[in-house]
Amino acid sequence: MCANKSSTLVIDAGNTRIKWTLFQGDVIVDKWAQDTLDACRCGAPSQIVLASVRAAEADASLLAEIQATLPDASVTSVRSERQACGVWNSYVEPHRLGVDRWLGVIAAFKEYGGPVVIVDAGTAIKADFVDAKGVHLGGYIVPGLDLMASSLIDKTAKIRYQESEQTAQIGEIPHSTADAVQQGCLEMALGFLQRLHGKHGDARWIATGGSSQTLMEVLAIDCCLDEHLVAKGAKYVLDEALER
Repeated sequence: MCANKSSTLVIDAGNTRIKWTLFQGDVIVDKWAQDTLDACRCGAPSQIVLASVRAAEADASLLAEIQATLPDASVTSVRSERQACGVWNSYVEPHRLGVDRWLGVIAAFKEYGGPVVIVDAGTAIKADFVDAKGVHLGGYIVPGLDLMASSLIDKTAKIRYQESEQTAQIGEIPHSTADAVQQGCLEMALGFLQRLHGKHGDARWIATGGSSQTLMEVLAIDCCLDEHLVAKGAKYVLDEALER
């Protein structure tokens, strides 16, 4: 994909992987996930937006790579703020709200309105709530499916298995350690989300993140899947900053 002066590369540096989304104007034209910059793939974007939940040292290393590879691009690092794009951050210390959550909240409200519940199911499962006026009311963070399973294995001596040993279908009572752990973690995540939906089912639900489709299909609730939510939020924030 050849980028031009109207293109923007959004870099979402999460806990587990780095996701790259290329916009041409307001349209997403390419996306990929890898740990290093693919300059050939992204061309020469005029704007780069970095949204990271990683440590400062990791951010510095990534920024150095970006600036060395794409020296002509303008680079913006986005952080959580008190207010942006018509959305208000309810945290006592706004900067402590994870930037991935903040951008997801912004994009969800801009694209779908409120009240809205945003579920981001990745390394962690986050659920955030925005009212009809664009006020972020707060949210929850729990371990994601893989993190729950790995934590159980790390803290026990004899719970060991290969992923290839999983045979149970979702909803079946497990008959092996592999299925017991994987299905058990899934049931815990589903229970968390079902309880939230029972209390906030009147709001619109939007889901993003690597595990979101699996979770929402099993829950069988009315929910819109939007895999680009964080990238869209970063683009909204950049556009607002450029208009000032």
